[in-house]
Parts: sequence; C-alpha cells; structure tokens
Amino acid sequence: MDKADSSRQVSKWETLDRDILSVIFRKLNVEDLTMGASGVCISWFLASHHKSLWNTIDLDKFREADKDLRLFELRLRIVFTENYKSSDISETSKSLRNITKFSRNVPVNLVFGCCSSLDDESLVFAAASMPNIEKLVLPRWCYLSNNSFGFAFSQWKNLKTLIVAHDDPLLETFEFQVVGENCSNLTNLKYLGFLGKKIAEQIVSHLKNIKRLSLQYAYVSRPGVLLLTTGLQNLAILNISHCKEFDDETVTMDHIVQAATQKRVKFILCSDNCTGCRNERWFEGFGSYGSESWRNDEIKELEI
Repeated sequence: MDKADSSRQVSKWETLDRDILSVIFRKLNVEDLTMGASGVCISWFLASHHKSLWNTIDLDKFREADKDLRLFELRLRIVFTENYKSSDISETSKSLRNITKFSRNVPVNLVFGCCSSLDDESLVFAAASMPNIEKLVLPRWCYLSNNSFGFAFSQWKNLKTLIVAHDDPLLETFEFQVVGENCSNLTNLKYLGFLGKKIAEQIVSHLKNIKRLSLQYAYVSRPGVLLLTTGLQNLAILNISHCKEFDDETVTMDHIVQAATQKRVKFILCSDNCTGCRNERWFEGFGSYGSESWRNDEIKELEI
C-alpha cells in the first residue's frame, strides 16, 4: 500500500475505522480474534474490544480444530455413561478468563461447549464476569456444588432462555428450584434428557413462568408430558418432536393432545411416518446437543 500511486490516497489496514474492523472481525472465531487479530497492532487491539463482537460467547466454537475429537469423546460418554472429569474443565476456565479480558460484562448469550465439562470455578467466574446473560446453554457434564450453582443463577436475574441436557443417570437432578428462585424472567426452556414425572413436577413447581418448552430428542414419560401441559399455566408452545416415550398405558398421546387443545397450547410433534424417528440411527440425535441445528434453530423456534 505504501508504494501505491501517490496521486490517490490508499488506506492502510491499521488505519481502518474501528467500526469497519469490528464488522470484519465478526467473521473470526473467538480464538482467532483473541489470540490472533488482537495482537496485530494497537488499532486492531482496540477494535477487538468493540462491544458488538461480544454479545454472544460461544465456547463451543473456541477450539474448532479439536471439535471432531471432542465429539468422539461425547459419543463415548453417551454409550458408556462414564462420569469422569476431563481436561476440558481447565480448558473451559482458561478460555473464559481469556475472553473476559475483551468482553467484560457485555455478553447476553453464553454457550458452553457441548462436549466440555463445567466445574465450580468456571461457573462462578462466568457468572461474576457476565452478569447480564439472557440466554444460557449448559454442557452435558456439570460438576457443581449447590453453592456455586446458587451463586451463578443469583447473578443471572435477566435470564430468559435456558437450554440444558441432563442425560447422565449418574449425575444428580438438575437444580430447577435454584433457577426458579432467582430467574423470574425465564420463559423459554429446552430440556434434553430423561424426563419422568418427578422432573416434570419440579419444572411445574419451580419454573412457573415458562411459555415455550422444547423436549425435542428427549426420553419422556407421557404422564410427565401431560403434567407439564396442564401444570404450566403460561405455556404457549410445547415441542416433543423426535422424542422417545417410556412405556406407560395409563396416559395416551390423545390425552396429551386433548389437554393441549383445551389450553390452546401450540403442540409440536412428529407425524406417524416421521423419517427421523424411524431412522435406526435416531440415538445419534440424542447426541446432537451441540450441533448448530439443535442449538440455534431450536432457540429461534422457542422465541417465536
């Protein structure tokens, strides 16, 4: 650029307007932005702190190169239901500390890596550093104490959408009570895992303001779904597409559809000839917690 025709002025990369640079930087993943572009020059360093870049923190995209390996580990965990802490915990903590140097308290959406593990230190740090979270996607494996869980959700008073998977039978029941006591603005919930009547009772008791609920790809009991349909007084949308049902002849799907119709709940379920449900590889859908189609498309549907 320095050798360009002197008759016309050519801008240098480092002199580009920071708003323009921030638009370009949106094409980068978090790792390239924090560890690459921000170190080029002072102008790029300042542009990398632009607020528009940090509305969403997606840790699942932080290390794209390792994604295939982490997905392989995820499938192993699903098949063998192993409950162990991996090095992902330390990686999550390191990623968070690096990101918050740039994001500060700007983020409103926080997505943890689908194949990662979450411990007390990482959760407490995230809640303290990002108190304005409105949309939260938790990983499958959360090794958390009641104290850290309570502190985190006490910070996230603005939480509106929660996506959580709880499909490991070795882990304790998800703390819906803590969420309900702190997050009165929570209206959107997606739950992936084993949903029986006991968990349905907890959701009804503690998350009274839920309007949009998705159980897509979950294992559900019909009595549990019926309880959610009748017990959540503000429910407007219920998605049970691609679910597998527990055997229970006391409640039929007709009972659930009738209850939803009476309450004018938009009830989303598969047709009898759904190719997705008939596919023998349906179980892999159960492992789609971190996929773009599961996280992003479903969130948009919930926010109609």
